[in-house]
Parts: sequence; structure tokens; C-alpha cells
Amino acid sequence: MPKNFYHWILLAATIGTACTEQPGSDQLASDQPAYLEAVSYRDVRIVDDFWGPKIHRSRVNGLRSVFSEAESSLANFAIAAGMRQGQHNQMMASDSDVYKLIQGVAHALHHESDAELEEFTDQLIDTIAAAQLPDGYLFTPHIAGDRTRRWTDINRDHELYCAGHLFEAAVAYQEATGKRKLLDVAIRFADHIDSIFGPGNKRQEVPGHQEIELALYRLYQTTAEEKYLRLAAFFLDERGNPQRIDTVPPKVDPFANTPLRWRHPFYRQDHLPVDQQYRARGHGVRAVYMYSAMADLEMESRTGRYLPALDSLWSDIVTKKMYVTAGIGTHEFRDEGFGSPYTLPNASAYSETCSGIGFTLWNNRMGLLFGQSKYADLVEYLMYNAAISSVSMEGDRFFYRNLLESDGEYQRRPWFNPACCPSNMVRFLPAIGGLVYAKDEQGIYIHQFIGNEAHLLVKDQPVSLQMESGFPWAGNVSLLVNPKEKSFFSIHIRIPGWSRGDFLPGSDLYTFADKMDSAASIPSIALNGVPLEDPILSNGYLLIERAWQPGDRITLSFPMEARAVVGRPEIEDTRGKVALVRGPLVYCMEEVDNPEYFQDRERYQIHYKKLENGFESNLLEGVVAITARATNAKNESLDLTFVPYHRWANRKNGKMQVWAGSD
Repeated sequence: MPKNFYHWILLAATIGTACTEQPGSDQLASDQPAYLEAVSYRDVRIVDDFWGPKIHRSRVNGLRSVFSEAESSLANFAIAAGMRQGQHNQMMASDSDVYKLIQGVAHALHHESDAELEEFTDQLIDTIAAAQLPDGYLFTPHIAGDRTRRWTDINRDHELYCAGHLFEAAVAYQEATGKRKLLDVAIRFADHIDSIFGPGNKRQEVPGHQEIELALYRLYQTTAEEKYLRLAAFFLDERGNPQRIDTVPPKVDPFANTPLRWRHPFYRQDHLPVDQQYRARGHGVRAVYMYSAMADLEMESRTGRYLPALDSLWSDIVTKKMYVTAGIGTHEFRDEGFGSPYTLPNASAYSETCSGIGFTLWNNRMGLLFGQSKYADLVEYLMYNAAISSVSMEGDRFFYRNLLESDGEYQRRPWFNPACCPSNMVRFLPAIGGLVYAKDEQGIYIHQFIGNEAHLLVKDQPVSLQMESGFPWAGNVSLLVNPKEKSFFSIHIRIPGWSRGDFLPGSDLYTFADKMDSAASIPSIALNGVPLEDPILSNGYLLIERAWQPGDRITLSFPMEARAVVGRPEIEDTRGKVALVRGPLVYCMEEVDNPEYFQDRERYQIHYKKLENGFESNLLEGVVAITARATNAKNESLDLTFVPYHRWANRKNGKMQVWAGSD
């Protein structure tokens, strides 16, 4: 058999895959890029009745709990620094959990000072710095263990993945506190990595888990050192290089391990060049981190090179591979990843917390690139459903997977191994202010309706904004606009698709079961108390252009009615069923509220056309609950209670389901 036989087999398979991964005619960058400028969470202070307590509890309970659970991971740095005896006994990615916690501290300190937490983090950073080797290398599994293993298996060892989380943490902590010790550590490690990997005579390899690409971009933004930008581009563009891809042929099961290779290249999105990947494949968290980096580099270069792939990947996910909660990732191939189109099992959903967070951040970047409201619509669904269903109401217990149906045994836990999800959640929650606004040369974009106070520069003029919001329980929003002096600029306010009768613009994967009266779907909008006549809607945003004066106020009232959603008939687990939603919230039934129904739920059909809803202050710390009538073949009826999906499993063990049989 020729020596290069397997190479040609793989090359042929790659060419075949490329042929099947061409974008459809409706997926070729159909939207023109807008290149909006992000508004940092540091310019936005959350003063919201819904999100404010979550951010507070994440700092007081969540961060402290996760730090306590991560004691062994923290100790690894002391062992690596020679400050403590012992052996490294954690997973290869354990360093990343420590870095994400530091980033969580940085984000939390923006909202509230916490001297105890800051002092503890400063001491931890001292230990991390002491563990770093003189050449800049920093990875405790190999420093505290076998140092000859450095850079010997970047597919599995997570050296570059952990480095990326270090870079993000270092930038965030310097921004929050002004202290740059960890940033100096990150720069030394980044310089070391740059000396090892890259084009020419350097090692031309890519990590098994993406993260460093977007983190290098953040480091570049902070330091203005262009070599970090070039290295980020290298790690992206080296993917799918047929001269490097492992040429051992896959087994029948593409995810099976072989003695010579760790999983198939598409598991880590290494099967094709990234700008030729038009279908979402492989591990979901790896994928959305990579897509985020592609969006970052497109925002920087503005060449349009990645846009067709990004557009097609987004469409592939939201039209074929996404749960109604906006979660992604199934258990089809024994692991978290994108399954076959329309294969979205409820009871075996993976919908990993990390993928929900990563999907949120990527969609926010897509909104910045294209200026289309459909991306912010999806961010909203993610924020109120898949992205926060992981965390308990107290902020210190978490789901790893986010099921859409449970037998009652699945409960939140304070820690996992790997512990990526708890540490990810505590850095995500206090940074949500970065999802609210964006701006361009003409003015401001309002993406999310979260109570806040913000300070922006618009056309080089200071503008303060104060938003009050009843979301997600009520659709009333008030925005006070305070330019320093009278100034002409535009304000674009997102009008959610659900308020216009479109569950998610850009996707027909899920649709409302009933048709809304178009007149009833138009929100009430007023400027300084005077209703706006003939409002201009552009790309899903209400456009108001005028000379703004201090004290100008915009008020909106979005209709929030309980409605039923159906899935496409190709989705087996939703066929003949409905899910109930209200505004941005997806609802579920729990056994604690509906014990009789769960004793024999297959007998009952829900009458979704007669839904009632109201705020119940004594239920789950205050929620709007939905009541629906269900009947069986004997015409026996039950009144069923539905609660917001993100608050399930906060009372006692019991069954849960999102989708239910309907009449």
C-alpha cells in the first residue's frame, strides 16, 4: 500500500465535505455589514430588578462557592511555584477555571466593591506569577508534573485553551482594578507562545479547544501589539490545512478514539478552512468560541472574508440545530455537539451551559457585524432561558447540561469535573451590561431592555442614558436621554420579533401556533409623552433621528401575552406538542405544581388557545405564571401551572417538561 495512501483518502474526504458544505443561495452574506462599535459593560451599571439580584448573588454566593470548590485547582499553582508540596491531580483544563474566576471577580468589582474578594484575588495572582517559568510558559499540569510533556499534545492538553482564559482574565482585572501584574504574566506567556507557533519555521498546529483566538484579540486590543492579532489569525486560518490534518482514517463512528488520533478533525472544527465551513459541526463550545473569534477578526479587518461562513453557520444552527430555549448541542454522538438537522431530543439534550454562554457572546458579535435585530433577539432568548437556566436562584448551584425534560433526578450541583460551567457563569452574569448597547458614527443602538445607567460618547459628545425596564415580567420600558448639550444623533431601538408575531426572525424552526393580529403586535411608543406617528422600522430597529435635549424620554410598551409555539414537523420530540412562551421567556411544567398531570401525562392534551397568566409574588420569589387547561379522553380536566424555564429545579426534586401534547 502506498505510503501516502491515507493522506489521499483524507484529502478526497475533505474535498467531498467541502462540496457538501457550500452555503445555500440564501446564506451568502445576505445582510450587509454594519460594523457597530461595542459598548463595554464598564460603561453600563445595571440597576435592574431582575438582573441586579442575580449579579449580587453571583458575587456574594456564586464566586465564593466556586472558589471554595476550586481549592484543588488553586493549590496547583502553589505546587507549581514550589510553595506547597503535592501532586497535580486535576483535569488538564483546571487552570482555566481559576482564570475564569479571576475574570468573574473583575466583572463583579465593576458593580460593587469587595475588599475581601479583591485581596484574595491579588494573593492568588501573586501565586500564579510565581508559578510561571522564566521563559513565560505557564501550565500547572506540566510544571507541577512532567515538564517534558510541554507542547507534546495540544489537542488534549488544553495548554492554549488555558492560556486564552488567562489572557481574558488579565485584561479584565487590569481594566477593573488598574493592577497589571496578571497582565504582565499574560504578556510573557503570549510572547512565549508566539515564539513557538506561527507560520514559517514555527510550529504550524492548532489547539484542540478554541479560546486562545478570541483572547489574543482582546490582548491585542489592550496592548496594541500586532503580533497578537497575527497569531490569532494564524490559529484561525491554520484550521483545515490538509497538509497538517491527521491523516489516520476515521472509524465508522467518527467520534471514536483511535490509538493514533484524538477524535475526528471536525469535532474540533479542523476539517476545513474556517472560511469554508458553512455547516455547524463538532463540539458546540469549541465551535461558538471559534465563530466569536472569526467575528472579532472580521470586525478588525473589515475584509468580508469570514462573512459568508458566519452567515451560513448562524442560519444552519437557528434553522436546524437549536432548542426552543436557544440552547445548542445534543447527545447524539455521546458528547456535546451539533447533531443531525432537526435531531433535538428533549430528555437527552446536552445544551451545555458553556455553549449557551458562548452562543450568546457570538450572537452579540453578529449583531455588531450586521446591525440586524435577529441576533439581539436571539441574545435575549439566550439570556432569559438557556444561558441562565444553569444557575440556581441563590447563585451557588449549577447545571452542566440544560435538559428540556427531566425524570426528576437531575439537579443542580455546586461543582463538576470538568468545572467549566460554574466558573463560566460567574464571569458571564456581571458582564451582561456589555450586551445592552452598541453605537456607530450616527448614534446609539438599544439591543436589550435591562434597567441601567450608561455613559457613552456619541459623535464625541457625552451622553448619559437611564433605562427602566419591567422585563421579563412586563413590557414597559422607559429611556431617559441626557446629552451634555443639545445634540443631533440617531437612536435605534430593537423591536423584538416576538412582539411583532415572529418568534425568531431568520428562522422557521419554531413558530407561534396561533396568528397574532398585526395591529395588536405593534408596541406603544411615545417621545416626551407624545405617541410617535408612522414610526420608521429599519432592520428590526425603531429609528428616531432628532436633536436630543437633556431630559428627553422615550417610553415603550410591548405586549406580553402567553402564547404557544410549535416546532417544525421534522423535529420528532416536538411533533404534536406545544411549548408555552411569554415575551422572551420559555416556560415549563414541574411536578411540584402539577402532581396529578405527571402521574399519567400521556393522557392529557393542553388547550393552548385559552391561556391565563398573572404575577405571583409568592412563587419562586415572584414570577408571572401561566395557567392552561388540559383534558383527557374522559373529558376530565386539570388546570396546569407553567413557570419560567430558567427557574425550574429550585424547590424540590421532581419531573419537568417544556413540550406537552396539545389539542
